[in-house]
Amino acid sequence: MKKYNFDQVIDRKNTSSYKWDNPMYAGKSILPMPVADMEFAVADEILEALDKITQHGVLGYSIVPDSLKIVAQKRIKEEYQWETELEWQVWLPGIVPGISLACDIFSNEKNGVLTAIPVYHPFHLIPTWLNRPLLTFPMVEKEGRWTYDFVAFEEALKQQPAVFLFCNPHNPGGTVFNQSEIDQIVRLCQQYNCLIISDEIHADLRIHPQSKHICIGQYIEDIPSISFFATSKAFNTAGLGGCVAIIPHKASREAFIKRTFGFMPMLSRHSIDVMSATYLHGSNWLAQLLPYLKQNHDFLLDFVKQQPGLDMVPLEATYLAWISYDETWGDLPERLLEHGLHVLRGEQFKGKNFIRLNFACPQSQLKEACQIIASLVH
Repeated sequence: MKKYNFDQVIDRKNTSSYKWDNPMYAGKSILPMPVADMEFAVADEILEALDKITQHGVLGYSIVPDSLKIVAQKRIKEEYQWETELEWQVWLPGIVPGISLACDIFSNEKNGVLTAIPVYHPFHLIPTWLNRPLLTFPMVEKEGRWTYDFVAFEEALKQQPAVFLFCNPHNPGGTVFNQSEIDQIVRLCQQYNCLIISDEIHADLRIHPQSKHICIGQYIEDIPSISFFATSKAFNTAGLGGCVAIIPHKASREAFIKRTFGFMPMLSRHSIDVMSATYLHGSNWLAQLLPYLKQNHDFLLDFVKQQPGLDMVPLEATYLAWISYDETWGDLPERLLEHGLHVLRGEQFKGKNFIRLNFACPQSQLKEACQIIASLVH
């Protein structure tokens, strides 16, 4: 069994990297930690799948084979204990386009879109792209984790949104929603007839050993739901795209599929074969990755707790730290950028006085980032 080296620093500059070749870095030495991809080489099986395509030499149109549908179904059952049907699957090039399309179909200019904040920014941008009302309610810190303000959630549902966008595990809060929380979300959305669209792309990135991913779709009976899954975040293949939407409700599924025509391209052979490889052979790489991410997480958490005016709630999943700062730090994201570290502003997620930092990197880079932060302490 191969031992992977996550300490290896790989030079990604001048590779058209969205993360490393940002035009704003021109002439500057910047350590980028904003974008949610990892600094690690992918599993050998993924590289072998790509090499096989290259050696074949033909890059024509592709169809999603039954073999991929079956292994995806098997993984959802084995990893998340949800029995699904193959006919529920709809394969798409990406989750954000899929969510956008679903919001366009199932919401309208009167009954808009609801989501918790802070949240992954496309969740609150999609309604503006579609000219839909955006409703929000706050997440709250409770017993050392981020969760929903369920009183505020119900008050928002009373305004009759058509769609609720659910992020589980949560980005940027790192929460893996537990059974009690899932039950409350389902009960309230069914009570107010609000369709649930669930983004579960981070489901395999659980770094808290006791956390268990629960698919909300398996508990929804009285209303339609759409649950999105992808291997791209956990296996660092985000640039290839590819995901599957699970839509049990037949009429909703047919309406969704009909609207994909002319909007969604076919999946490439590269994305199909890579997803197959991750479902079939990625367990060894992932099993080594998660402890490394946990080690980085614990190092960063300990560092943040020692800095005056900084705080961080421990993550249950993802590699995206959500760090708060007080007024003594001034404009922390701007100051960090001036000193060579790029992180995302909390405002991008509708969270004030926070930064989001990607720690899926060799620990040497994480230590460098911490040194930059520490250099700004008053």
